[in-house]
This record gives sequence, C-alpha cells and structure tokens, in this order.
Amino acid sequence: MFRHTVMKVAPDRRSGHSNRPPVVANPLSLRQLAPLVVLTGAYFAAARLNLKLSLALPFVTPIWIPAGIALAALIVYGYRVWPAIFSGSFLFHLTLPGSTLLTPLGATVAALAGAYLGCRFANGEKAFDSAKDVFRFVFWGCLCSPLIGQIPGVVRLYLLGGLHLGEAVLVLLTWWLAQGVGILVIAPFLILLLRSAPKMWNTRALGELALLLLGLVFICLLVFGPLSRSLNKQHLVTAWLCIPFLIWAGFRFRPLEATGTTLVLFGSAIWGTVQGYGSFTGTSLTKSLFLLDTFIAVIGTMTLVIAAMVAERKLAEEKLLESQRLLRAAAEEKEQALIVTVQALEIEVSGHVQTRTALQALHERLRRITPNRKTQGDISSP
Repeated sequence: MFRHTVMKVAPDRRSGHSNRPPVVANPLSLRQLAPLVVLTGAYFAAARLNLKLSLALPFVTPIWIPAGIALAALIVYGYRVWPAIFSGSFLFHLTLPGSTLLTPLGATVAALAGAYLGCRFANGEKAFDSAKDVFRFVFWGCLCSPLIGQIPGVVRLYLLGGLHLGEAVLVLLTWWLAQGVGILVIAPFLILLLRSAPKMWNTRALGELALLLLGLVFICLLVFGPLSRSLNKQHLVTAWLCIPFLIWAGFRFRPLEATGTTLVLFGSAIWGTVQGYGSFTGTSLTKSLFLLDTFIAVIGTMTLVIAAMVAERKLAEEKLLESQRLLRAAAEEKEQALIVTVQALEIEVSGHVQTRTALQALHERLRRITPNRKTQGDISSP
C-alpha cells in the first residue's frame, strides 16, 4: 500500500529512449491518508487522557483506552491502518521519559495479533452477534493478545535490573489487566458503532432509553460518585445494583446500546475509584485495581453475552416469521390455484351434466320415434 509504483513508458523507436520521464504514481491519496491521521490523533489523545486516570504512576491505571481503539480500528478497517497505531503510540511515548521504540512496537504487534485472533476465531466484526463468538473474543482479544505486547517490555525492565521478579510479575499483571479491560470496554462499542446501520427511534424507545440512563447515572453517583459519602454512607447501595440496568439494556435494546450502557457504568466506576469514591477504594492500591478490573471484566462479559443471546433470539424469531410468511404466501398461492382448479372442474362437470341431459333427451325422442315406425310398417304389410 505504501510502496511507490513506477509506470513504464514505451521507448521512442527512433532514439531508443523514453519520449517522456517516468510517472511515479502514489497509491496513497489524500483521501486514504486522512483516516490514518485521524486514527493517529485519536490514539495519541486517548493515551494522554488515560494518564489522568492513573492511580499512582503513569502506567498504573485500571484501563488502557488506546488498546481498545487500536483493536477496533484493525478489525473494522483492516491491517492497513497499523502505521497509524504505531505512529500514535510512538508520538505518545516521546512525551514520556525513558521511552524506547520497543514499547510502541509491542503495542502495534499486540493490536495486530488481537485483530488476527479475533477475525480468525471470533468472527471479526460479527463477534457480538452470538454468545459463542463473544466468549471467543474475550479469550483471544482481551486475555491473550495483551500479553504479546506486554511481555517484551517487562522482560526488558527485569533484565536491566529495574525490577525484581515479584515486581515484574506484578507490573505484567497490572498492564495486562489495563489493556484487557480497555479492549473489553472500548472495542465492542466502537466496532458496533462503526458497523451498525442507523436505527429509526420512536418516542417510546427514546423515553425508555433516557429513563434507563438516568437511573443508571443516579446509581453510579450513589456507588462511585460524591453521593457515596452523603446519601450512601453505610454502603447499602452496592455496585451490583447496577446489573439490572445492564440486563434491561441487553434485553430491550441492540448490542450497541448495551455496550454504550456498560461504557457509562465502567466510566463512572473508573472515574470514581481514581477520585477516591466508591467501594473499590482502599488502603491497598493493588487490591483496588484488581477489584475494579475484576468487576468490569465479569459484568462487561456478562452484558455482552446477554446482548448477543437476545440478538440471536431476535434473529431466530425474524427468520421464523419470514419462513412463516413465505409458507403462508405459498399456502395462499396453492389455495388460489386449488380454487381455480375446482372452478374449472365444476364447469367441466356442469358441461358433462348438460351433455348427459341432452343425450338422455335425444335417446327418449329416438325411443318414441322407433315404435311409431314399427307400427306403421306393420299396417302397410299385406
């Protein structure tokens, strides 16, 4: 894609040389370059924003948003956008002290591996249309692929003596959780947003969605926000009370709206934990991080599975209704053909009856005429 091709020009027969200079055709037009620039900027901006969600050090964060953006872009637009991911990661790490080329290279390789595994085993863009593919996406995309990008960096720090073995394992686990959660929260929403067809909303559906979001935001403020220190001092309202809203979104709306609802919930949970609110805050930073990420992973996977199961059921219902419609149309067509056939048979039978009646009348006339002729013959004989 990024190689220049040279168009060959026929040489001049008289001089043996080309009659004009070779034309260099650049296959990367401005229209093709613009999405790469936008993706690079989005990756860089998301990475800079992610620093504000750090619990302690710049990379001790409960979520790594750029990982989800990178995987979604590769799955939707293909492997050709990998230079944008590498450029965004490289530009971001230039702003950090002690960065090397190994980190953006590892991030790019991890995203490419996640896209390949997601397309190979989880049906790519359609991974959220069935529960089976959702589990495969979570395993290959959220659990396996982040390790590919994190292991080289952690091994480098360990070999350089910057980390002991226990610290290296802890850092690897922390980075792995952050990237996995970033993929689980961000990638499904972006993939569904970019590939879903626009939906015609009616007033009732919009009102229901607004009621759902208002209720969820209020519960999030009670559990993860400032209201947790005033109205919820005793922590009677826990994080698990958010689950009914996710189930509501999964059963009543499309997977896109369900993932958007989880994005609101997890964004509130992450923000509240970073600000020191909610039940996931504690004296141990590691414990807070693991509790928060475990909550997001379990609830996020559950919501995706429910939304996929509901989507499967709706698709099966639509197929059954379509089959019923086709069968009904075929039955009505056969019924009309049968009615026409019966009418034709009735006409034919009526014709046969009329012919039979005419033949019987003719036979009766012949029977009456025949005796008269016999009588006349008897009289005229000597």
